[in-house]
Amino acid sequence: MDRMQLSPGSHGRSMRACGAVVVVVGIAALAGWATGDPVLLGLRPSYIPMAPNTALAFIALGSGLFGIAARGRKRRWFAGTAAALVALVSGVRLIEFVDGVVIGVDRWFFQVEEGQFGLAPLGRMSLPTSVAFLASAAAVMTLAWPSRWRSRGHATGACGVIAGMIGLVFALGYLFSPNAPLLYGTESIPMALNTALCFVVLGAGIAAAAGAESFPLLRLSGPSIQARLMRIFLPLVVGTVGVVAWLTHLVTTTAGASTAAVSSAALATLSIFLFAGICERIAGRVGGQIERAEAELRQAHDLLEIKVAERTRELSRTNVELADALRDTRRAHESLQQAHLELKQAQSRMIQQARMASLGQTAAGVAHEINNPLAFVTNNLTVLRREVGGLHDIVVLYQQAAETLEEYQRDLFARISRLAEDVDLPFVLENLDDLLDRSRGGLLRIQKIVADLRDFAHLEEAEFKETDLNAGIATVVRLMQSQADDQELALETDLAPIPLTTCFPAKINLVVQCLVTNAIEACSPGGKVVVATRPLGESGDEGTEIRVSDDGAGIAPEDRDKIFDPFFTTKPIGKGTGLGLTISYGIVKDHGGTIDFESSPGLGSRFIVRLPVTPPDDALDRQGDHGEAREHASPI
Repeated sequence: MDRMQLSPGSHGRSMRACGAVVVVVGIAALAGWATGDPVLLGLRPSYIPMAPNTALAFIALGSGLFGIAARGRKRRWFAGTAAALVALVSGVRLIEFVDGVVIGVDRWFFQVEEGQFGLAPLGRMSLPTSVAFLASAAAVMTLAWPSRWRSRGHATGACGVIAGMIGLVFALGYLFSPNAPLLYGTESIPMALNTALCFVVLGAGIAAAAGAESFPLLRLSGPSIQARLMRIFLPLVVGTVGVVAWLTHLVTTTAGASTAAVSSAALATLSIFLFAGICERIAGRVGGQIERAEAELRQAHDLLEIKVAERTRELSRTNVELADALRDTRRAHESLQQAHLELKQAQSRMIQQARMASLGQTAAGVAHEINNPLAFVTNNLTVLRREVGGLHDIVVLYQQAAETLEEYQRDLFARISRLAEDVDLPFVLENLDDLLDRSRGGLLRIQKIVADLRDFAHLEEAEFKETDLNAGIATVVRLMQSQADDQELALETDLAPIPLTTCFPAKINLVVQCLVTNAIEACSPGGKVVVATRPLGESGDEGTEIRVSDDGAGIAPEDRDKIFDPFFTTKPIGKGTGLGLTISYGIVKDHGGTIDFESSPGLGSRFIVRLPVTPPDDALDRQGDHGEAREHASPI
């Protein structure tokens, strides 16, 4: 028994065995009512017989245990329905006891002759029997019908224990007092002996159905030391307590005073020896396991100390080697970082120069390719307007001769009328001048765009010069207006009078273009971008401040320290290179100025560029070096 572990298969066999026992006893009781055999009714003629409803209930619940063990859906529903019927009958019987009403539930299924057993009526379910059936029926219904109640296994086992304990109390009553068991000789209906034994068996079957992980088998199943000790000593303790209690009662009721005292002393001594033996066995088993565990623990501890000492020595050697390798890696990493930084700076300068060169070449190409056809188209439009005016006068004179032509040349007049109607001659004569004027206005606008493009790039400027930044900024804004219109944004300027600034105008225009582009892309439709200039100092002698403000999404706090880093961008892949602000930062720094920003998420951003009136000497020297390099460079 101490080495056995309870399994689901043993649970199923226990359920079916218990169910079979109670079904057989119930059928025997019904047969006893049919034949009048007192042994089938109550095991002895002097014992109260099992009531018919009690026998039917045992048959229903025993069959229910069979249905649950079979695990079929229909059988489980049958088991639950049978248990519900038992709960109904026992509940109605309990109401009769509580309220004193007579519903006659004991006569619903069987009609038995009225009789008395002492002062108690025959054939009626007793109060303890009703309570035990309610607990048993609740357990069977919980097992049979599906439920997500997590503690239903413990509740089922508890109901089985309640039914079994009630039956055990009355069964022990027959054992301790076979002539006058519990409730005999009173008006209360006593529980029959076969009923009490059936409840003990039924409670055991319900506990087995609840499973090894539920109360009360939770403490008895499994390979743990606690479960094994419980399986060994619980039957001994229960048997010892029962036997000692029975012998004490037997000696007290049958022997004299002196004999009873000696017998009780002997029983006490025997109990002491018995429990001492139990304790000795527990101590031996548990103590032996503890001693073995301590020995194994000491051995493992010694081995662990040896391994720890070896690993400590190995770890010390490894730490020394890692420290040396880490120092070498750190020096190599620092060198690599420095080289990477220099490479980024060189790449940024190369990209800046390439963009500036590409911008100049593109502007020159656009200006050249547009100006030539634009010139002869403009001249041709002027000549066309002059010639169309003469044609207009001739057509008017022809219209005045329409009556004469109709009178003498009707066929010719008809063809002229159809042609005039096809071309809608009145509309053409009325709108021809306006059409030519709009065409001339479009050509003039193209000429202005080309001029703005040339002003933006300052192609003829290859060195620092003193210039009015407002003019270049206004040109940039005009060139960016179409992009703002596409995004449905308002692009505005607020240009205050500023001093002339010595700078490279094309590069400053590139900085403004980059900031305006970023501001437009940061705004949603309906937003606004403002480009403003202000003098620095009371008289403007400290320089110029350029502000580009928007009401867009703003810059996230985690991105503020990285926006000027090369190749950093928050735009989707393919939408930006991450070099615009890096190049702008380098341009402003080369001019001796600063570029800062203010931003709040969701409220927009403001970039502030501050340029001195005259750049520092080292910037002029670098410009001179660039000029010499350009003079010695070979044309591409």
